[in-house]
Amino acid sequence: MAVAEAGACGAARDGKDGAAGQDAVRAVARRLLPLLFVLYVVNFLDRANIGVAALAMNAELHLSATDYGTAAGMFFVGYVLFQVPAAAGLKRFGARRWLAGVVTVWGLCSAATAFVTDARGLYLTRFLLGLAEAGFFPGVVAYLTAWFPAQQRTRALAAFLLAIPVATAAGLPTSGLLVEHAGVFGLSGWRSMFLIEAVPAIVLGAAALRLLPDSPCRAAWLTVTQRAALEGELAKDTPPTVTGRTVLGRVAHFALVQAGVCFAAYSLQFFLPQALTALFPGVNASSVCALAALPYLVAAPTMLLWSRHSDHTGERASLVTVPVAVAALAATAAALCDLPLVTLAALTVTVAANLAAVPALWSRCTSSLAGRHSATAIAATNALSNLAGFAGPWVTGHLADTTGGYQAVYAVLACILATSCAAAHRLPTAPASPATPTTPATHPPATVPDGTAR
Repeated sequence: MAVAEAGACGAARDGKDGAAGQDAVRAVARRLLPLLFVLYVVNFLDRANIGVAALAMNAELHLSATDYGTAAGMFFVGYVLFQVPAAAGLKRFGARRWLAGVVTVWGLCSAATAFVTDARGLYLTRFLLGLAEAGFFPGVVAYLTAWFPAQQRTRALAAFLLAIPVATAAGLPTSGLLVEHAGVFGLSGWRSMFLIEAVPAIVLGAAALRLLPDSPCRAAWLTVTQRAALEGELAKDTPPTVTGRTVLGRVAHFALVQAGVCFAAYSLQFFLPQALTALFPGVNASSVCALAALPYLVAAPTMLLWSRHSDHTGERASLVTVPVAVAALAATAAALCDLPLVTLAALTVTVAANLAAVPALWSRCTSSLAGRHSATAIAATNALSNLAGFAGPWVTGHLADTTGGYQAVYAVLACILATSCAAAHRLPTAPASPATPTTPATHPPATVPDGTAR
């Protein structure tokens, strides 16, 4: 009888804790995800708007496709070099101060692009923009692991990463209009675009400093009960810390898969307006940018639906391999077809499927690299994979110059994505936690330091 009563009491307590934990997760989602989403929209817009600027900038600066591809890729040189130092900065200064500073600095770097006069100046500003943005994405991914349990993390990551297609779908037409019609301080349209689109980052830097708490224990908008319940939920699903060679192997494996996704994503991101100009000659810049936004309009709901499916079905390898395989097949179709509308449809599927794999991939990555040094491991994974961010635009520009078209580019994308898909079949999963239903996990959740002295 006593055992039954104790079991009933424990079940009731677990039910109350679970409800409080879910309330806390919902509160966190309402408070943090909208701001992080807006920050990433601005982040990605400032990174990718060079693709629209190229429609006028290349002629004014006398850039070949290879020169432009090199300029677009220079962003990733700075981005890769500063990934791990940025993780150390996050640890030293805390999420709130670090992310606010990063946002402000990249806004200033993006604005500086408005004043370049030649290819060298463009290379330099893109390199500096990469340095500035290096601390944002891996910092936010690590930050989210301190707020969302694994069961809800894929959807949280998808809500954040949804900024990629939204920024592109909204940013391409907006940037196209600015390139055609804007004239700030007597500057040409593409220069005015860089200047205008840098302003939101500078403004949002101050907002981030005020609105992003470092950790759940510093969130004044969570009740004491919600904080305790959230920390309990995070502790339950945190696996044992992964160390040594295992960490290095996992970082390399995830980076290999992510590299293929990055190669395809940025090749298309930076060259899609020019590729569509070749497909639909005589169409003005605004119309081309509207067409280029179509794949990202399709990608947004695709990402959300696939991430919801991922959270319901767990960490199966197919959650990454299926969308990457679909992207590879669609790129193959684009390479083999010369009909403009069919090529546009194939590229739409390539973009949507490729982006749909990203939340599931990063959710699995954060679960597999949990522990005290998770922020550094995540940064290293992102750094290695983004080497392909430089290679993608450079290879695309070189092939476009050499062949006079983009079908060879699509064939290369198909091969790269097929390789990434093959590697994804054997992605590591999070090690089993030693905790049992009656024994709380003893390993604390991965947290983002608050920057206070210790």
